[in-house]
Amino acid sequence: MPAQEGSATAIQSPDRPRQDIPAPPATQGTPRVAASGTRQQPRAAKHETTGQNHETSFFDGSYFAPDERGIFHRTGNSHPPLGVTIPRWRYVYNATLIALDTVMALIACSLVFLFNHYGYQSLLANRGQIDGVTGFLVIACVSNLICLYICKSYERHTMGEGYGLYTKLINSQLLNFVMLCSAAYIFKLDIPRSFIFLVPIITLALLIIERWLMRLSLHRNRRNGEYNYPTVIVGSPEGIRETIANLGANNSLGYEPIAICPITSTRKTDNADSPQHLVSAPFEPASDLERRVRILPLNSHLPQAAKRLNAQTVLITDVLNRDSETMRTLSLAVESMGIELALTTKVADIGGGELRFRNNPTTPVLTAKLPQYTIATRVIKRLFDIVLSTIAMIVLSPVMIWAAIMVKKEDGGPVFYSQQRIGIYGKPFTMYKFRSMRTDADAVKAKLATERGIEDRFIFKLKDDPRITKIGHVIRKTSIDELPRLFNVLKGDMSLVGPRPPLPEEVARYDLLYSTRLLVKPGITGPWQISGRSDLSKEQSEVIDVSYVQDWSITGDIAILFKTVSAVLKGTGSY
Repeated sequence: MPAQEGSATAIQSPDRPRQDIPAPPATQGTPRVAASGTRQQPRAAKHETTGQNHETSFFDGSYFAPDERGIFHRTGNSHPPLGVTIPRWRYVYNATLIALDTVMALIACSLVFLFNHYGYQSLLANRGQIDGVTGFLVIACVSNLICLYICKSYERHTMGEGYGLYTKLINSQLLNFVMLCSAAYIFKLDIPRSFIFLVPIITLALLIIERWLMRLSLHRNRRNGEYNYPTVIVGSPEGIRETIANLGANNSLGYEPIAICPITSTRKTDNADSPQHLVSAPFEPASDLERRVRILPLNSHLPQAAKRLNAQTVLITDVLNRDSETMRTLSLAVESMGIELALTTKVADIGGGELRFRNNPTTPVLTAKLPQYTIATRVIKRLFDIVLSTIAMIVLSPVMIWAAIMVKKEDGGPVFYSQQRIGIYGKPFTMYKFRSMRTDADAVKAKLATERGIEDRFIFKLKDDPRITKIGHVIRKTSIDELPRLFNVLKGDMSLVGPRPPLPEEVARYDLLYSTRLLVKPGITGPWQISGRSDLSKEQSEVIDVSYVQDWSITGDIAILFKTVSAVLKGTGSY
C-alpha cells in the first residue's frame, strides 16, 4: 500500500567530504520523502573529510535533492520540472543588443537615403500596400532582427565570442538581403535595387562595430565578477584545480566556479574496455578560488543540487568518458533541468545532443544541447497535454460514465482505484484508474507472487490474474481502465505521452541508466504501450524508455498517440 501523505522519514548520510548540499544515502531504496511543512529536528554538524575514497552510487531512487537538513520534500521547496532559469543580466544584455541592432539598421537606411536622394523620393511617392518610407524602415529593422536571431547571434555564448560571432553577423546579412528582396516583392515596394543591396552591407559594418564594443563591455564586466554563469565543475581533483585556475586567469568564457564534484575512476578488472567504476576523491583547496567553492557528491541529486545553487552550467573536465553510463545519465539529468552541460575537450562526445565547440585558447570547451528540453518545447508539450486531455475527457465522458456504472454494479466496491506512483524527478503522486480487480487485490498480491514463484519479477503482471473482475477484463483489454489518468494529466502529474508510471518498489530497483526515465513525466501512453506492453522483457523495456527520454519530441509524441489507437485495437500485451 502507498505510504500515508503525512509520513516523514529523516535521511541518514554516510561519511563524506564537507559539503553544503547533503549527500543522499549510499544504499538504494524507495525514495524517502517528507511532506511539506513537517517539522524535523535540525541535522547534526557536517561530517569532516575522511580522506578516504568511497564508492559512489549515482542513483538511489530519486532525483530530488535533500534540503540543508537532509529532508526530501514532495512539494514546496523542490524545483518544478520547468525550472529553467535565465540570469537577469542576460535579459538586460539581449534587450540592449536588440535595441542597438535596430538602431544600426535605421542608421544604415538613413545613410542610404542621404546619398541616394532620388531613391528616397521614389519611396515617398510609393503607394503600394504599405507606406513607402515607413514601410521600408519597418521591414528593414524587423528583417534584420529576424535574421540575427535565425543565425543565433543572441545565444548565450555567441555574444561574448569573436570570430564565431562575426561569421554569424555576415550570414545574417546575406539572409537579410534575401528577405528584403522577398519583402519588396510581396509588399510591392517600388524601391531602387541599390537600397536592397546597400542596406545589408552598411548594416553589417555597423553591427560589427557595435558587437565589438558590446563584447569589450561584457568582458570588462566579467573581469569585475559580473555577467558570469555560475558553474559546477565535475572531474578529478587535478582537472578541477587546472580548470579553476584557467577560468580565474581567463574570464572571457564566463564560467564562474561555485561548486565542485571531485571524482576518480577505477576499474574492477584489468580489462581496459571494462565499464568505468567511479569513486569519490578527496579535494584539498590550495588557493583562495578553490576555498570559495562548495563540494557536492556525484549522485542523481547533482542536477537538483546545482539548481538549488542557481548554477547555469555543469562543466566536466575529465574522468568521465563515452563508455560511462554515468556520463549518459548525467547528461540527460542536467539537460532536463535546463542547465547547460559543458565538457572540456579532454572528455568524449555526448550522443544525441547538439554539440558546439568553443575554441578558447586556454580552455577549449564542448557544449551539448538537447533541443527537446528547452523551455519553449516543454511549455508547448504542457499546453499540448492540457488541450488534448480536456478534449478527450469531453469526447470519452459517455464511455467513462458507462465504465463507472459497470464497475460499481459488479461487486459494489469503489469505482476508482488510487495508487502511489513515482513521477518526474522521483516525486510521488497518486494515480487514478477504474478499478479492474477485486477489492482485496493488494492484500493477496504477495501470496499470489509466492505461489507463482515470481517474487523478483520486475513488473508484476499475470495473463490469468485471478484478482481481475469480469468487467475488469473488458476495460483492461480496451484500456478504458486508464482513462481516469486524464485527471492526472490535467493536474500536471503525468503527460499524455511518456514512460509508464512506475511503482516505488520498481524505482528502488532501477540501475544507473534506467533511472533517467524519471527525468520526464510518466505518460498515459508511450513507447512501452505501443511496443508490446507486458510482453516486453525487462531489458527491452529499459531500452525503449531510455531512448524516449533522450530523443522525445512533440512530433514523436503525436506519432505515439496515433500508434496507440492501433495498439489498443490489437490488444497486444494488454492483460
